[in-house]
Amino acid sequence: MNNIFAIRKNLPDYQILDLELTDITRHLPDSVDLDCVLDFSELNTRLAPFWKTPETRYINSDSQKEGITPDISCWIDATLVLSPKAYRLLKDSFEGLGELLPVEVAGEVHYIFNCFTWADVNEETCLFNEEEGMQAGLKYLEFASSVSDLLVFKAQIEYGLTLFCSGRFKEIVESFELTGIIFDENLIIA
Repeated sequence: MNNIFAIRKNLPDYQILDLELTDITRHLPDSVDLDCVLDFSELNTRLAPFWKTPETRYINSDSQKEGITPDISCWIDATLVLSPKAYRLLKDSFEGLGELLPVEVAGEVHYIFNCFTWADVNEETCLFNEEEGMQAGLKYLEFASSVSDLLVFKAQIEYGLTLFCSGRFKEIVESFELTGIIFDENLIIA
């Protein structure tokens, strides 16, 4: 399927958000299942009901190179971090596709987009690596033709670890000249 991309961090050119899931889990109410938060992308967990806006910063991903603060970047699994500029330009595009969670960075509110949209895959063509006769991760991923109607999405077959997008989303990001991510035609990292 053409015009489907995996969204990846542009490293080491751009900085990454210095925020870990443990920064979120330490403030969870007792009523929230820790596993639902740790596996939030795979389980499609809504984080907004218990989200407390964390204060954080961007850091260099490579100690040898000074990175640039991105307009848009990947965070954990199928999420994106949006600068105030990217949020202003993209928030309407994300309507109904997930949730936007505030994060404070240097006195400005940035947002994490947590994607809830699953896409259908072509199971007949998807291939798995095998080790000692057992499946050991995807070797080839192909989406069903129905994804052409989606903007951003994830795949259950790979446990929601990657955010994918259509060519339309790539065009939107590029038309606004937002920096920080790469649109990779190779959907699987070998």
